[in-house]
Amino acid sequence: MAAILTSRMPFTRIAAASLALVLLFLAACSTSRNVKYESVALQRTEREVPAAELLDVGIVLFDPGVGEADADRDSLVFPEVRRAEARYMPFHLKTTLEASGQWGSVWVLPEKSDSVDLLVWGRIDQSDGLDVVIRAGAWDATGREWLNKTYRTRVPEKAYSKYRDQSQDPYQNVYNEIANDLLAVRQKLPARDLQVVHEVAEMRYAADLVPTAFDGYLAQDRKGIYSLQRLPAADDPMLARMRAVREREYAVVDTLNEYYASLYYDLAKPYEDWRKVSREETIKYQDLKRSAMLRYLLGGAAILGAVLYEGAGGDNSAITMVGVMGGIEGIKAGMGKSAEATIAREGLKEQGKSLEAEAEPLVVEVEGQTLRLTGSAEERYKEWRQLLRQIYEKETGLPPPAAATAPATGG
Repeated sequence: MAAILTSRMPFTRIAAASLALVLLFLAACSTSRNVKYESVALQRTEREVPAAELLDVGIVLFDPGVGEADADRDSLVFPEVRRAEARYMPFHLKTTLEASGQWGSVWVLPEKSDSVDLLVWGRIDQSDGLDVVIRAGAWDATGREWLNKTYRTRVPEKAYSKYRDQSQDPYQNVYNEIANDLLAVRQKLPARDLQVVHEVAEMRYAADLVPTAFDGYLAQDRKGIYSLQRLPAADDPMLARMRAVREREYAVVDTLNEYYASLYYDLAKPYEDWRKVSREETIKYQDLKRSAMLRYLLGGAAILGAVLYEGAGGDNSAITMVGVMGGIEGIKAGMGKSAEATIAREGLKEQGKSLEAEAEPLVVEVEGQTLRLTGSAEERYKEWRQLLRQIYEKETGLPPPAAATAPATGG
């Protein structure tokens, strides 16, 4: 009897371990379906914010987060959809910041600019209607880092309800979190520091336009942080002209934001429809994959148990046969669920391609308007520098210093 017990001990331990692994997997599956959806409220102003605290914000077009691997036909990341999101999301973040009443002018920018007090950047790491992950960063004009953080949320079904507040995007939690975090940093800064941000932004812009006229007003340390050395006289004519040029840039950016607004509103309905369906299909796909894996594990455990039973001296062939046949049926069922998951995956791909077809011409149109409106950064600054040189020549009757001449392009 002792020998029989001893011979069956390894089988008992292995079978128990296999059962424990399956139970752990079942527990993990159950836990993953009980998701708590959190709601993040936007912190709105309850008082009139002093003008000195109203920083102007520039939100640079987001990085779509699309690599070469994502262009593969089997990928569930759709490059054209991401390109559209990279323009849609910054504009909605702009509307969120404006709705808070905590900021000055807020613009979406095609590229980084020295003309704003606070610059915000983002990268889309995931967006499928169910889960969204965005990496966001923010720096003020002095070079001080405000944010460098990953934001994520899981979207509940009610976020797509037609009865909800339509100003609230299904991804609103992420936008509210970013806005609240920016506000938290600003509230920690004393009024004088905020004033310095305004002044440094203006001097950085001026120094970029006319280096010789505004040389020596700023210093930059090894960490890239700017500090004021002095300020020009309030009645400095070059300062007045620089501000006039800066206002013209603001006018250009205002016009550019009209194009981004057009994309935003044209894309809103098809984009939300895609996210809603994508959310449903993503959940279905994940459930099918989970169900397939569970059946594979149970089938494999049943076959393993039958083999171990026979190997441990079990002489009941009926038990062995039941275990093997049950395991085979479990694996076959897993294969069936895998096939269903493949079909769901194809459905997701079709939905993505459909939105790509709608989004691509909208993005191309806006990008074309952006190019015609602003040109490249080098061209724009070259034109403005040329304008200021002409003013300089007219007032002084002398040619401008060589340092003020736009750098020659190499051939």
